[in-house]
Amino acid sequence: MGSYEKRALIAILIVTLLITAYTYFFLPKTTPKQPQQEPNKQTTVSQQATKETKTTKKNEKLITINTDNYIMKISSINGAIKELILKKYSVQERKVTLVKSTGYYNTLETVFADKSIENMEETKPYKVDSYNIDLTKPNQTYTLKLVKEDNATKIVKTYYFKNGQYDFKLSVKVFKNDKPEHVAFSIYAGPDLGDLQKSKYSHLGAVALVNNDKIRTDKKIKPDEDIHWIALESKYFCLAFIPEHSNSIEAGYTKLNDGNYIYANFKTPAEITIYSGPKSKETIASVDHKLEKIIRFGMFGFIGKPLLYVLNWLYSIFGNYGVAIIILTLIIRLIFYPLSFKSYKSMKEMAKLQPKLKELQAKYKGKPEQLNKATMELYKKHKVNPFGGCLPILIQIPVFFALYNVLLNAIELRGAPFILWITDLSSKDPYYVLPIIMGLTMYIQQKLTPATMDPTQQKIMMFMPIIFTIMFMSFPSGLVLYWTTNNLLTILQQFIDSKILQAQEKKLKLKNAG
Repeated sequence: MGSYEKRALIAILIVTLLITAYTYFFLPKTTPKQPQQEPNKQTTVSQQATKETKTTKKNEKLITINTDNYIMKISSINGAIKELILKKYSVQERKVTLVKSTGYYNTLETVFADKSIENMEETKPYKVDSYNIDLTKPNQTYTLKLVKEDNATKIVKTYYFKNGQYDFKLSVKVFKNDKPEHVAFSIYAGPDLGDLQKSKYSHLGAVALVNNDKIRTDKKIKPDEDIHWIALESKYFCLAFIPEHSNSIEAGYTKLNDGNYIYANFKTPAEITIYSGPKSKETIASVDHKLEKIIRFGMFGFIGKPLLYVLNWLYSIFGNYGVAIIILTLIIRLIFYPLSFKSYKSMKEMAKLQPKLKELQAKYKGKPEQLNKATMELYKKHKVNPFGGCLPILIQIPVFFALYNVLLNAIELRGAPFILWITDLSSKDPYYVLPIIMGLTMYIQQKLTPATMDPTQQKIMMFMPIIFTIMFMSFPSGLVLYWTTNNLLTILQQFIDSKILQAQEKKLKLKNAG
């Protein structure tokens, strides 16, 4: 086996292993649940975890807020959210519930450091002007004020809603004898992110932006770091705490038997922005504090985000994300055509040298140093670069991984139909038609690729289409569509390149003959 063939085989196997390893090992996974533990100790905040149970009070009423984007239900007892359902992201009649009513803490439940205020918060209901709020007119706003009083103490919670937005604000104030008090409190969200379950190849749990640019998840979140926002996330949705009047918050993550919680610490009067919606740049763009960093496309995200922009632009033209993926793949192929042509030409030249390489292998059998020297002299004589076929491919790998992550994680593909049986590009092909077509195109592509390996190596590589077909059966159909389209375009390009090189060789022969 020649040195070039070894390098080529190793390069292909490394790319395959990278794809498999990245998919199965490096994408974030949910941490298994652990035995119950108390929330992180806070010196200024009382701990509710000492209570054995939390029961719904008989005098609790639910305040319903209905907007174009969601239906929210708030408890009159503690002013926390008992339920939050998104309207626009139901797939196959399955509702997207970001907040569920059961849990040790309710989302936006406040825990006051002052025991008397905390007892008042737990037992005495809030008074409100309306229990049914309709916000379905364009740009309609509403200020929901919740007030409870006990002797000289008054707690005021105020929600600020605007129709058409997924973010809203909450202010918390405490008064004693009508004078503002500075009372420490914590505010919680959880457990987990409603009824959403972990998706394959995605993270479900806590996530935070620390030190202005670093994303931390779950146990890697440290309360003493500079936290700019903290959230609970799933593959496509999130619920985030964002400070209103400062650049950072004192916040953290904790785990109880019923799931993961996030919390943030404040002192009254305090105001916080909450975002509860899709991980879509379009909807997050108006929210401050770099929340768009929660949309992550891996180490090549700086390439992935422009690709997503182009994908959305193509969708605005064609109205179908499947068609947009095909056109985007074509655009990428056209951009990299010069490199691909160079790679194909190099492989053709290497294929022509195979008989001479075999002669050298036979001549210098058992003499690797002399074989390598003779091989390099052969390459030099015929002006062939042994790495000419690999380097163009390596340059394209970052773009491949970037688009791979976009198609795997972009919410735009969630529930997006393509044709006939493919009704959701974010889900696997239910009949495995696309993965099988992908495997067949990969097989044809291999047959058309100039042979630069010995027969044994070629037989080994023939298993690659089978391996990829099996692996891609569980992948989102949008990703498989991209790979299949890429294979078809490669086959077409190889046919065109072959004709071009034949014409060039014919022209060169005529020139030499003349």
